[in-house]
Amino acid sequence: MRNELLAEMAGVLAAADTIRRQAGEDMLVQDLSAELRLTVNPRQDQALTLWSRQLVKKCAEVDEGLQTLARCLGYAEQGSVHELALWRLVDEWEATSFFKDTDLRPLRNLLRELRSPALLTSLARRASHSRTQELEDWCDTGWEVFLRLAGDNTAADELPPSLAFLALAAEHLVKEGRSEDAEQLRRWTRKHAQLRGLADEMADWQQGDTAPPGEPSLHPAYLLIQFEPDGVDPGSFWVSHWRQSDVNGWHPIPGETVKLGREDLPAAVDRLIEQTEERWSDLRQPVVIEFILPWDLLSEPVEWWHKEADAAVPTPLILDYTVVVRSFERLRKAAWHRPWNNRWRHLKERPAESRSHWSPPQQSAFHLERELKDDEQIVCLVLSAPPGTGSQTARQEFVAALRAGIPAILWDRSASGTQFREAAADIVQERGLAGMLERTRRWRGEALALGPEHWHRHVGRHLALLLDDPERLPGPSATGGGSDRAG
Repeated sequence: MRNELLAEMAGVLAAADTIRRQAGEDMLVQDLSAELRLTVNPRQDQALTLWSRQLVKKCAEVDEGLQTLARCLGYAEQGSVHELALWRLVDEWEATSFFKDTDLRPLRNLLRELRSPALLTSLARRASHSRTQELEDWCDTGWEVFLRLAGDNTAADELPPSLAFLALAAEHLVKEGRSEDAEQLRRWTRKHAQLRGLADEMADWQQGDTAPPGEPSLHPAYLLIQFEPDGVDPGSFWVSHWRQSDVNGWHPIPGETVKLGREDLPAAVDRLIEQTEERWSDLRQPVVIEFILPWDLLSEPVEWWHKEADAAVPTPLILDYTVVVRSFERLRKAAWHRPWNNRWRHLKERPAESRSHWSPPQQSAFHLERELKDDEQIVCLVLSAPPGTGSQTARQEFVAALRAGIPAILWDRSASGTQFREAAADIVQERGLAGMLERTRRWRGEALALGPEHWHRHVGRHLALLLDDPERLPGPSATGGGSDRAG
């Protein structure tokens, strides 16, 4: 059976467009050699099918070798039929190893009938105790989800997620009126739970853990969207994103990275939010959108960008989400992270001793930075000028705040004067992070209530809040579509 899987993998690899081109084959060999730290021989005059079989066998002999092969193929063929097919076979290889070479194929036809993405995601979350938050692109039926979960790590005293998934799938089949199929799954599951000495864990699971979740979690899900200046092509940005919905820890899942022009960013965000909402269709948590912006985009009213922009009445993002801004430059500059972490800890642990500071319009950046660093209780700075413009004063103020580690920065994108001072005084009047967010939402809500024809007149339309939590860092971004990415 395992030889058959290796042969199938070799066939998929040989059929991939990348391997059929010399440049693509060379790139795959280089990537594999670098990541696996072993010598991978180029094909040269060897027959493609034979070389592919030898390559697959060599990768199978190395820990994580087959996963690395699939990942390296994905660098060149993101989402291709061949990449997804290879990942399915790699998961099946891992599953047969987990189940000690048991023939899993009797389950295939039963599980392939389960095709609802929302159902599969929900069952996978419950089976893994929320460790699996989203499914990979190739997990489009219950069969692929079962194989994927079989490769996951499991605590010694815990029912493996793959067996828990089968128990949940059987429960669903009963509801669908397929009692015979459900009983076949249950017999298989009980047998393998007993073989592993997990009969008690299976009984406990069936008695309690199959119950659907109760009240929605108050812990929000996060969509992080980062715009990174290209560095070579002015006006272009690398757009990366991460999704985080795990209520038990911070485990952001990276999405695809693409290069876009500045004028294309709002439409890209619209598409990204729609795709994320489709993935999260069964989530019961509130959603926070965090924009990680470089200096050049801090003047963009990202909170008021639209979802469903092609609709007759588009929806501003703040109507459906809490939206905050974060600093790209601070994330990238590790030398600023120590004071940032210290201020954040102060805010969390001693909120009653935390306070805000207003930047005087005519004060030099040096004296502003000195005052901020002299007072460790300052956690929020109200800027005298909007950043993201050509103003040298605004840039110096902003950098002073970043150097001092100030996690919260408030400013007015329209420089409306008296109205902003009134709103800002209300927002920072109380100490504590939650109050600041809630009051900012309230001012924006007042602007929303005026409708599209009049909300530009309200200060809430122009409030910008940068709120940087150093405990919520994005992970590495996914590989971009091009090889010319700077840095």
